[in-house]
Amino acid sequence: MTGGMVNSRRIHRSRPDAGNRPDPDRTAASGADAGLAHGRLPLPDVDITLGNGLRVVVCSAPVVPLVEIRLTVPYAPTGSREVALGQLLAGILLHGTAHRDADGYDAALAAHGATLNAAADARRLTVAGHTMADALPAVLALLAETVREPRLTADVVTPERERLARRIRLATHQPAALAQHALLRRRYGEETAARLQPTPELAAACTPDELATLHARHLGACGAVLVLVGDLRPKEAVATVTDVFGSWQAGPEGDVPEVPPWFAGGPLHRVDRPGAVQSVIRLAAPALPRTDPGYPALHLAQLVFGGSFASRLVARLREDKGYAYQLGSGMDSVPGASTLMVEADTAAEHTVPALAVIKEELERMAAEPPSAGEVDAARSYAVGSTATAMSSPGALASGLANLLHVGVGSDWLHHWGPLLEGVPYDAVGEAADRFFRPADFTGVVVADEASVAPLRRGATDELTF
Repeated sequence: MTGGMVNSRRIHRSRPDAGNRPDPDRTAASGADAGLAHGRLPLPDVDITLGNGLRVVVCSAPVVPLVEIRLTVPYAPTGSREVALGQLLAGILLHGTAHRDADGYDAALAAHGATLNAAADARRLTVAGHTMADALPAVLALLAETVREPRLTADVVTPERERLARRIRLATHQPAALAQHALLRRRYGEETAARLQPTPELAAACTPDELATLHARHLGACGAVLVLVGDLRPKEAVATVTDVFGSWQAGPEGDVPEVPPWFAGGPLHRVDRPGAVQSVIRLAAPALPRTDPGYPALHLAQLVFGGSFASRLVARLREDKGYAYQLGSGMDSVPGASTLMVEADTAAEHTVPALAVIKEELERMAAEPPSAGEVDAARSYAVGSTATAMSSPGALASGLANLLHVGVGSDWLHHWGPLLEGVPYDAVGEAADRFFRPADFTGVVVADEASVAPLRRGATDELTF
């Protein structure tokens, strides 16, 4: 969640022995283990939508006696003030409810050995955590109370908005955050970028009444997604969710994040950081959303380019030239869109040659399309790394929640391996030719002026790429 703020409550207890009870509702677990053994992730046991619009996805994975909880509430803020309010709401969400103060809330979590974290960005508010399996009904009831009736009093809001303003202010001094903010402006313009990135002043001016208005407007069940993964009985879990979340008001329809606008390639922009001994390079180009049939081929192409340790860019820029100690490429997906990202952190004196190598490797993707060997290696890496990354219940819950947020089905992870296996070599070559043209990229370089002087366009901050 880029640019989001996180708040957490972590309190634990020991779990009494639950015994070994045979459970026919968990027979899918052995099938899930078998699927993982073949590099294929399990299908969820349940994927339903309640009458109020809350989508519930349940996956039995009794690896440890815990259940992972992920609640995602998408929303469409009307401006940067609402983004600040959303981040502030995430910050106070776990500081009590209308029926219990912070101490009472902590005591309720402590009684069940639960962990909850809240975060928000410009597109969604999330609550994530886990609980002991036998305490799931009680913790879900507490979560439902949390999102329906948060404690929005001045004694809670005032200190938290000060902390939020301070965190935003501190983030603006970090090179990576500077690059992120500048890249948003480069891609979407000042107005759109400002809506996505609140200022400390906006955060400090938020009021309890504004929070209450935001909560009523955006924090409804319609469009929200609850993912449960772990040691549970799917039917019982759904019954519990229906019982505790069924009265959650749906909220307004159509409160979904806007699809980001297309952006053009062009000169890079320099963000001055006087005296910096290292430079931060961030490049971006429009790509296919995850829902597009061509996405698997594009994913394999970017793995060949820079998305794995065996990629062309890593081999050339780090192993051969030694220009960058942190680099790579990847897909940044949001609902309805994706962006192809290229990142590199390099010593100041290597900034210009590093950019030259990146451009050469982008051009080579069309001039020398990925070979069958490169595609096969990328395919194996993608299947194996996904299975490994999703092997724990917590990772699987987060993966499902993120993928559902960007618009793919709950079966996407299960079918990901076969999708990749079915991508023909020429489709990867076509993706390499279409999406890796240097002219389609824009970007930013956070650097000292001297380190990029040969690339400057006159007296401007634009850089030739």
